[in-house]
Amino acid sequence: MSKSKSQKVVIIGSGFGGTKAALEIANKPGFDVTLISKTTNFDYHGALYRTATGNSPSEVVIPLREIFDRAKNVEVVLDEIERLNPEAKSVKSASGRRYEYDRLILALGNQINYFGLDGMEDKTFCINTIKHTIALRHELISRFKSRKEVIIAVIGGGPSGVELAGELDNFAKKVTSRHNKKYVQPKVILIEGADRLLPIFDPVLSAKVYKRLKALGVDIKLSTKVNSCEQGKVCLDTGDIDADIIVWTAGSKIPEFYENNKEAFMLERGRIKVNNHLQTVGHSNIYVIGDNAATKYTGMAQTALYDAVFVANNLVREHKGKKLKSYEPKRPIYAVPVGPKWAVLQTDKSQLSGARAWLLRRRADLDIFKNFEPYKRAVKRWRKGNNSAQY
Repeated sequence: MSKSKSQKVVIIGSGFGGTKAALEIANKPGFDVTLISKTTNFDYHGALYRTATGNSPSEVVIPLREIFDRAKNVEVVLDEIERLNPEAKSVKSASGRRYEYDRLILALGNQINYFGLDGMEDKTFCINTIKHTIALRHELISRFKSRKEVIIAVIGGGPSGVELAGELDNFAKKVTSRHNKKYVQPKVILIEGADRLLPIFDPVLSAKVYKRLKALGVDIKLSTKVNSCEQGKVCLDTGDIDADIIVWTAGSKIPEFYENNKEAFMLERGRIKVNNHLQTVGHSNIYVIGDNAATKYTGMAQTALYDAVFVANNLVREHKGKKLKSYEPKRPIYAVPVGPKWAVLQTDKSQLSGARAWLLRRRADLDIFKNFEPYKRAVKRWRKGNNSAQY
């Protein structure tokens, strides 16, 4: 790539990977960046469970205009891309608008996977977006104020399911106290198909999480297959259970964009196969990062951020005529809160549970915000995570 030519970089997706990649190239000479997003905000998904259980959504939602207010070479476009034409080096939106690129970065994140189970999409809540999360919160508040026992079934014993299940009883106490209602402990049922919670963690930590949730009053059903869902009922292989609120946190998959443009991609383990530069097979000018890429630690926010920095640095190196660096996967730190001020944390060298792990997780939240905003602004937003929403 000639040093004098301005390189058109199109980034699709405003999650961790896409937003971070655009920031890394922001104000770099020789680049014009178009960030195409379906929303006007960056959403911090790691804090959605906190919003669902009463905390301020200001911690979750960061306006993209605020993130890029000093980026002179980044244009944020509100649009949804449907088609890819690698030969013409362009992408096309549902509205028919066409965007040409020299380099394309795909950072589309995941979408919910209901695995074709009847009733799941129509009869359950989810916490994958701020809109869906607020809808769940409204329903929880209404039920908690009813002075009746509320049965809540959470499907999925991964991080999202564990985080949510661990906070529900505490949220019920807050709601009833604020509205001077009688507190009735909700019946929380956590359903997991595997034989333990948090399968990505060491079995010792999984056992501690199980014990912690039981102490919080959560009924846990392991090795339990969900067959379908009806209004007020979850149908399991062990028998049906009643539930006033059903929350689905059990699965995700890559967006339909890849299926609609499958001729341009190769699948590997349900994700997009990439080489050691995170380029797609057969197209050296198309990069796939974060949740979409079939890399070792895909699916984690830390991985998406790491991928974004890696690709951005390689684009700069390429523009300067330097050799591209090879991708080396970096093991993320796993940290999951389980109820008020308690968490489990796992690195490649150590394990931790309890209050200290929770404090480290909160520090990790601050580190996330520092990726997207100046230090003082990041601290201010992080502190909003301690504020309660109006309800």
